[in-house]
Amino acid sequence: GVYVDVSTDVSEALFLQGALRYEDYSDFGSELVGKVAFRYTLNDDFNLRGSVGNGFRAPTPGQQGTTNVSTRLPNGLPVATGLFPAISPVGQALGAEALSPEKSLNYTLGVTGSIDALNITLDLYRIELEDRFYAVSTLDVSTDPTSGDAYDNFLKLDAAGVAGANSIGGVNYFQNAFDTVTQGVDFVATYTLDDTVFTSSINFNKTEIDSDASAYLNAEDQFDVENATPDWRSVLSAKHNFEEFSLLVRANVYGSYENAIDSAATNIQKYGSTVFFEVEGNYQLSDGLSIAAGVRNIFDEYPDTDAGDDCCGNVYWSSNIVDWQGGFYYARLNYVF
Repeated sequence: GVYVDVSTDVSEALFLQGALRYEDYSDFGSELVGKVAFRYTLNDDFNLRGSVGNGFRAPTPGQQGTTNVSTRLPNGLPVATGLFPAISPVGQALGAEALSPEKSLNYTLGVTGSIDALNITLDLYRIELEDRFYAVSTLDVSTDPTSGDAYDNFLKLDAAGVAGANSIGGVNYFQNAFDTVTQGVDFVATYTLDDTVFTSSINFNKTEIDSDASAYLNAEDQFDVENATPDWRSVLSAKHNFEEFSLLVRANVYGSYENAIDSAATNIQKYGSTVFFEVEGNYQLSDGLSIAAGVRNIFDEYPDTDAGDDCCGNVYWSSNIVDWQGGFYYARLNYVF
């Protein structure tokens, strides 16, 4: 690979930066990406900034080569379901294609500044992602001739000479499955009052599928790509220093979100907003040694219980981005040398 970065002050107010990166991969070829960014000084306290760039992400060894067969309970009954490489005999028999890089086009525009002890940043962004990596919706496999597509999938595996085809109940694999567009805004404010620092960060973003994904994802998975994570999240914190001792209090706020709990996406569960509180104390024992103790999710809060998998023993949705493990207590010893 080769990387080059050039930056210059065009004027007292305008700073420009440009970068190019070329990389060649043995398994799928080469890519050239670049980025142009600027910062414009509006006055002594505020700056305008922005960037435009394209990028790529190579498939990881795990996405290219992982085989993982597990027993799942999609309808309350055990079924052996496997994740196979796209280039494996199983993947190839069911129509998988070798992975190629994800590609992206990114735009940002924002403002940074300070008013006395208050520092703020506000950034808008748009990310256009092409050929996104995603594990396709599980393809059912069955030796029952009356099972329709599931039986057709078994015949394909059997014709390809896949060992143990009659013991497989479901198959999925990673593909460059669809395009998405993500748009959002980040806001961060920091205020220092004597020995106390207050920080507030708020993020809002929305992802939409920007291509026909029906060949790879069922209605449930398409709905979850767009709706299964909160549109907004916030982190609010305050840290106060008492000479050798400091105390941190933080609130993690998750907005509401939705999850489809059937393959046709006709049954939707709505999750309410959730707030987790954290507390940490730190004591400086010496110049290099400190000890800390704290609690994450101090009030032992949980997201809403899962309404879709009650038959299989799940209390909480296992793929939930909101933690469902309850409170976490910890202590640590730090030494800097």
